[in-house]
Amino acid sequence: MKLIVAGGTGFVAVEVIRQAAQLDAITSLVVLARKAAPLPEGPGASKIKTVVIEDYERYSDEVKAEFAGADACIWTVAVTPIKALSLDGAEVKRVCQTCTMAGLKAIWEANPAKPFRFVYMSAEGLPADPNKKPYLMAEYMLMRAETERLVRDFAAQHASEGFELCIAQPGLVTAEGVLWQTLRLFNAIPGLRSVAINISRGELAAAMLERTVDGFGSKQEMKNAEMVRVGQAALQARRARSG
Repeated sequence: MKLIVAGGTGFVAVEVIRQAAQLDAITSLVVLARKAAPLPEGPGASKIKTVVIEDYERYSDEVKAEFAGADACIWTVAVTPIKALSLDGAEVKRVCQTCTMAGLKAIWEANPAKPFRFVYMSAEGLPADPNKKPYLMAEYMLMRAETERLVRDFAAQHASEGFELCIAQPGLVTAEGVLWQTLRLFNAIPGLRSVAINISRGELAAAMLERTVDGFGSKQEMKNAEMVRVGQAALQARRARSG
């Protein structure tokens, strides 16, 4: 499988790349980033090619050529809610929405394999009704929900041509450590789970890779709880095989 990972220097993408390099099912890994991405060490590193671009909104013919024949893409390019607070709203929308659609179209126009699997990393808890404004970060949340709809529309338009979509909807993404352990305790306390929906980036990366390699089936989205379950099972299975 030839896999594209977009947003290669990001918090989640770095872990996706690390895990993907270890999977025998992934034979070629194209890392799309705006600067050189940190590459994992080990034999799997030889299958990785970093493609550096200036902007996720624009793709040269040379860059598109790297996408040709790809079997799948995991798209992680976005602005986090915390970072969005310090940026102009128009730029946040450009990165999260305009760049996502531009990248999606560029990859599809590059003649990937058929079927082609696209994992779009979104977020859990986005508003389903565009007419109802959330209490917190309303513009940002509505924009991310609108982006989901645009990605779904694109997938529907090209489904008969072999385009397959899975939208990953994680809660708070954490690194394994004190914060992660604290949030896990919150999940065990009735009434607090709703404010502590979370997933470790290792679980998230494992879940997205598991679905990318094995296929999406009839489901077009994965919510946080399912990804925790799938990710934990995948990581445990890998440890058992290596041990």
